[in-house]
Amino acid sequence: MTRPVFRSIAFSVLVSALAACSGNNDFSVNMSSFGNLSTGEETHLFTITNSSGASMQVLDYGARIVSIRMPDREGNFDDVIVGPGDIGTFENGDRFVGCVVGRFGNRINGASFSLDGVRYDLTANEMPGGKPVHLHGGFEGFDRKVWEVESLLEKDRAGVRMHYLSPDGEEGYPGSCDCHITYWLTGDNVCRIEYEAETDKPTVINLTNHAYFNLKGSRGGYVMDHLFTVMADSCILNNTQYCPDAVVSVEGTPFDFREPRRVDYRLDMTSRQLEIMHGMSECWLIRGWDGSLRESGKLYDRGSGRGVEIWTTEPALLTYTGRAFDGSLKGKYGPIEKYGGMVLETMHLADSPNQPRFPTTELRPGEKYSSVTEFRFYKE
Repeated sequence: MTRPVFRSIAFSVLVSALAACSGNNDFSVNMSSFGNLSTGEETHLFTITNSSGASMQVLDYGARIVSIRMPDREGNFDDVIVGPGDIGTFENGDRFVGCVVGRFGNRINGASFSLDGVRYDLTANEMPGGKPVHLHGGFEGFDRKVWEVESLLEKDRAGVRMHYLSPDGEEGYPGSCDCHITYWLTGDNVCRIEYEAETDKPTVINLTNHAYFNLKGSRGGYVMDHLFTVMADSCILNNTQYCPDAVVSVEGTPFDFREPRRVDYRLDMTSRQLEIMHGMSECWLIRGWDGSLRESGKLYDRGSGRGVEIWTTEPALLTYTGRAFDGSLKGKYGPIEKYGGMVLETMHLADSPNQPRFPTTELRPGEKYSSVTEFRFYKE
């Protein structure tokens, strides 16, 4: 049972009424003001809670994850998401923390692509090596938008559905792209993200979420001692524009996580990829990918006993381990230090519109883009 509520002051009352109608008293969805952008536009934070006390907070600005509270092995709840806690830092700090990235996650080399014989020039918001690159949707990507929001309550889960209509020509992309992002929290501590989009002209799309995880909780600290597993036998080597150059076996590389290993277990190994990316920033091709929902990776913190399995319909898993954090970014619990969090991005591969060897990111009228990612939290 659903009811659309677009940033209404009656949001909590209507959600409570929905819960009563559905017989669901185990979940709650509450809205609170999160402050105003520099434009004066008000933003809102949505808190989804299940019966055990686990919760997820999402913000309409950038459709971003702000917080996920999960228990450790002793049953103590803490926040496993690294990032700011105020709207000013989200707007003026690291703009991609926690957000939905779109229209295209990661990079498009040359800030251009051709589709059906037509060349499309995108905004070039990066110039690595002095060459133009389009990154994370451009200067005014999906992270800069305030999304419409509606509440969702069902028998065994609750969530919010966010909507943004990207106009034809935005950041150079063809076609109006009608996008929905749905965040769910289940009773067994699964955070599920559903991405959907339709277009009125042929275009490309590659949506993902850029949240930073640290399973130690709000005390934070060095994330590179987490144990990391990736269900992948091959990975990407990048060129100096940080776009895919070669697909190689993980065997004998610093990126062999077929068994659980510390994230930093081979950080000092001689590697062209580590040199180009200035540290651990890698993308893996998921073993046996066929578009079905399957496990792509796992992250575990031995100290707290918290773990998370990453399940997705996407062909690739990417991590970046926060090497650019230096304490200058204000976090919810203090300055965010270097290696204080790592992204777990599920997505199609960077530069796919220019590289036909990769699964297509094309979307055409009459088709529906659909992608699912689940973060399945556990403790042991």
